Amino acid sequence: MKVLFVSPFLPYPPVAGGHRQIWSWLTRLSATHETGFVGFYEREEEAPNAERIAEHCSLVRVRLRKPTPHAYSSFAQLPRWVTEFFSEELASDLAAAARSFRPDIVQFLHTNMAQYHRYVSNASVVLTALDIASVAHGRRIAMSKDIERLEARLEWIRMLRHESTMFARADHIIAVSEHDARVIESAARHDRVTAVPPGVDREQLEPRERRPEPGRVLYVGHMEHYPNLDGLLYLYRDIWPHVRHAYPAVRLTIAGGGTREELGRVAPDTLARMERDATIEIAGFVPDLGATMDTATAMAAPLRLGSGVRNKAIEAMAAGLPVVATRLGAQGLSVAHGRELLLADGAESFARELVHILRDHRLQEALSAAGRDLVARDHDNDRLGKRLERALMRAAGERS
Repeated sequence: MKVLFVSPFLPYPPVAGGHRQIWSWLTRLSATHETGFVGFYEREEEAPNAERIAEHCSLVRVRLRKPTPHAYSSFAQLPRWVTEFFSEELASDLAAAARSFRPDIVQFLHTNMAQYHRYVSNASVVLTALDIASVAHGRRIAMSKDIERLEARLEWIRMLRHESTMFARADHIIAVSEHDARVIESAARHDRVTAVPPGVDREQLEPRERRPEPGRVLYVGHMEHYPNLDGLLYLYRDIWPHVRHAYPAVRLTIAGGGTREELGRVAPDTLARMERDATIEIAGFVPDLGATMDTATAMAAPLRLGSGVRNKAIEAMAAGLPVVATRLGAQGLSVAHGRELLLADGAESFARELVHILRDHRLQEALSAAGRDLVARDHDNDRLGKRLERALMRAAGERS
């Protein structure tokens, strides 16, 4: 089987959840099938990373994504997230790659890349929804006001229309959870959907000795993904004051690329407060996230926006790190409050659960064991890679 990936980003280095998921799929499929890659990179310094992708793919075509050259109109037919990822050059690259590579499967990674389906023929179109953009954007409407709320609603309508059309046209769809699969089936009006959730490599589940610092909380997120930045702002502005009051010795480590840059752009006053706050450590990008997780007592995942499954929660549970999450932060996971993690949505209730876990060593041990068991059962990358392979082979067979 020949699989051509079409991506809005380079999955290497695997620095964020979506990057790690795609990198896992690409490396596993390339071991037994021929793979190709066409996609964007965001900055000039990322271009050399295509060489690592070429180690696994017989064809690689990448382009620097450039800003949209024209002003975006409120009367546009397509959502901004789609138009900003269209490039005549990339379309030409894809058409040429499809002619020379002759794939059985073209796998579009993210619904904004499905707009390129018309540049390929004689191949099954598989659409991967790492999240459902219309669902994610819909959650932002309630947080907007006045004219911004109206504009957000119009953009949501455009997203919903685009994604429903792309889902219906796809030969097969990969969702990241059973929950998302049901949403997509309703929008697509067909059942050609396979749930392949994020996973971890088996070595991440090997027994390890954790040495957590008492009172150390970890927040993880690639901050260029706005739901992660929003979660951090919610944690610091609304939750953290309650935690500090109840547990003065608490400390927070923030691990994630672009933290200072994105805070400086969106909330410079909050960044200044954090840098003066003795309870806060802004670690930024951490090369060895596992080692950082081993020093924390708990991970906070107070997410309010976005969709899909949160890789950060899966990776924390694999490391034996207890998690406190909002229900949205745990969406798509087969978890229950008090069994694999703690769940809370309001700021005060989230703070109470976080303090609870910091104080209760037996609860930490119970959640750590149950979380690792869940990941070993449901999120093993080897088994999930085979599930993806079976879905792609089925899609290729149905087209032939």
